[in-house]
Amino acid sequence: MSRKISMEIPDDIFTEIDNFKKRVNITDDNVAICELIKYVLTLPPYFKNFDWEKAESEADADIEAGRVKSFTSLDDFLADLKA
Repeated sequence: MSRKISMEIPDDIFTEIDNFKKRVNITDDNVAICELIKYVLTLPPYFKNFDWEKAESEADADIEAGRVKSFTSLDDFLADLKA
């Protein structure tokens, strides 16, 4: 069973849909939009409610303030995580 709906999609969102279509080699708009809807509906609640813009802004502020670490090896990185 399927249902037909009509949507008005802003150009900036449709640009992202076009980018998605290219990445996953889908040519049909309807198929791409259905795939994206299925994907969003299966996301865990944590990701659905996460404020990505706020997190990106906080990360940018940390980088600008020098609150970052660099590692020369994976072992150094893992040791820092365990500390």
